[in-house]
Formats: sequence, C-alpha cells, structure tokens
Amino acid sequence: MDTGGSKGGMKADINVTPLVDIVLVLLIIFIVITPAVNNAVKLPLAKHAPKVEQQQDAGQKYLTLMLTSKRNEKYEVTGPGAILIDDKDAKDMRFFINDEGQRQKLEDFINRNVSQLNDKRVFVKADADLPFKYINELFQICRKGGADEASIVTSEDKSEKKEGGN
Repeated sequence: MDTGGSKGGMKADINVTPLVDIVLVLLIIFIVITPAVNNAVKLPLAKHAPKVEQQQDAGQKYLTLMLTSKRNEKYEVTGPGAILIDDKDAKDMRFFINDEGQRQKLEDFINRNVSQLNDKRVFVKADADLPFKYINELFQICRKGGADEASIVTSEDKSEKKEGGN
C-alpha cells in the first residue's frame, strides 16, 4: 500500500517564480512611465487682470502677488515676467525673479508685509500658460521671505452648463 508521502507522489508547493517575474516587469514599466506622465500634467491656473478684490473676512488682509509671463511675437511663453503686487496702494511695484537683486528686494518686501499679518499666507495669481517651475520659484521666494504658506489662486469656472429641457 502506497501512502501519500512517498517519493513518487504529487507536491502541493506553489511556484512563485512566474509571479515574481510579472511583478518585476510591471514595476519597471511603472518606473519608466511615471516621469513621462508627470511632465504632461497641466494645472488650470487663473487668468486675471490687476484689480482690487474684496477680502473674505472684512478685517483680514492677505498679500497677493501676480506672476505674469513674458511672451514673444508669436505670443508663446518665453519665461516669467514681472511680479506685481495686487493692491491699489502698490500698483507701480514690480519685481523680476530672474535678477538676483530684484529677487532679494521681493523677499524683503514679502518679509515686511507678511510680518504685519496675523495669517502669514501669500496668494499667487499666475498666467495659465506659465510653466509651474516659475510658480514654484516664487513659492520658494515667499518661504524665504517669511511666509508660512503660499497658495495658487485659480479662477472660477464661469462657463454655463446647459441643462436638459427647453
């Protein structure tokens, strides 16, 4: 009589080698594809014009910066333009992040203005076509200038959605 444990019987072990091969191939595919997907993401940023906005809280003030874009004759973005202060009292103030002296002046301006606020937050409005790397540079300048937080201000979608019916 032959028992199930003899040398010639069937084994119930699972072969995991093909599973490991498939997982490694998928991992390599995701590693290769991820950078390409990240570069293709476009953020919808605000298109705006300089204006005085009503503050959400009557007594609360915020520092709002506008980052414009520099364009060529074909209206293509060639880099960051002037940084404007969105305040009626500071209409003529312009800073450029490409110039180290201007960058330092902007840091000092942010430090002076943010230090007086309860909420040390800076809002950034930027042209929608401007690459995010320039906005990130402005965020870093805000951080060096003493801001606790920097946020992008986006525009509200004002397109009308048609409902069914008439």
